[in-house]
Amino acid sequence: MSPNVSVMFLVGGAVKAFVVLTTFINHVRMFIAVRAQRNEVLNVCVSNQQQATILRREKRVAYHMKILAAAFLICFFPVGLLKTFQSSFAQLYRYLFPWALSFALINASVNPIINFWWNKELRKAIKSMVSC
Repeated sequence: MSPNVSVMFLVGGAVKAFVVLTTFINHVRMFIAVRAQRNEVLNVCVSNQQQATILRREKRVAYHMKILAAAFLICFFPVGLLKTFQSSFAQLYRYLFPWALSFALINASVNPIINFWWNKELRKAIKSMVSC
């Protein structure tokens, strides 16, 4: 392997690591901020019924986010897998990458379907718009 290829490989790996690390740190910070707000809401004098309603809603939102994250990972897994073995299987990569990328872009179509299925108010709003 030539020195230029090695440097390009290292720089590419560093950029990918930076992107993944930045995304992870941002998600952790969002989680901490949401938890802090939840604690503030729960510390306010509210009845047990209101607390139960708030916690039920938070659990539902967390489950929804898990579904969206799983859909994202499923759609982008083939691209990541192919990129990992790109240099080892160059001929196969050339044929499979457009299909894997298409599968990843399907995620943009899957998210609205999941949100439509999950959110009753969204379904009502769209139904009222369509049935004018």
